[in-house]
Amino acid sequence: MADISDLPMLHDIDADYSPQYVKLARVLRGKIESGHYRWGDSLPAAELADQYKVSVRVTCNALAMLAANRYLSRPRAFGSYAVIWQAGA
Repeated sequence: MADISDLPMLHDIDADYSPQYVKLARVLRGKIESGHYRWGDSLPAAELADQYKVSVRVTCNALAMLAANRYLSRPRAFGSYAVIWQAGA
């Protein structure tokens, strides 16, 4: 898989010009829906940022977007987001 930060060529008609945090949120949502991440799993922003080669701020924005869409729980002070989405629920 290419890094989230890879930029497409300007003439690429299929290019995705979405912000990095939206691209990362889509990748993580796919992993949640496929069962790679399960209910209760912790998603630490720093580890995800390192894994996907993006900044922690980008990762936090992606996790906040997933929390707003009820895939993750919001962390308590300085905690990690946790998966709350369940298939078929």
